[in-house]
Amino acid sequence: MKKENKKGVVSEYLPWLLIALVLLVIVMISIFFLREKGFSLIDQIKNLFRRG
Repeated sequence: MKKENKKGVVSEYLPWLLIALVLLVIVMISIFFLREKGFSLIDQIKNLFRRG
């Protein structure tokens, strides 16, 4: 029997899953803090893209 070097599916997608998880945590924390301060998330996003 030949032994082939196969990458696991998990090892291919693990970095992407970790990045998605980190982004989800950041978004959830920002929504929590923005809601606590009484700001709208959409207004904050508009202010990020507004230059000037």
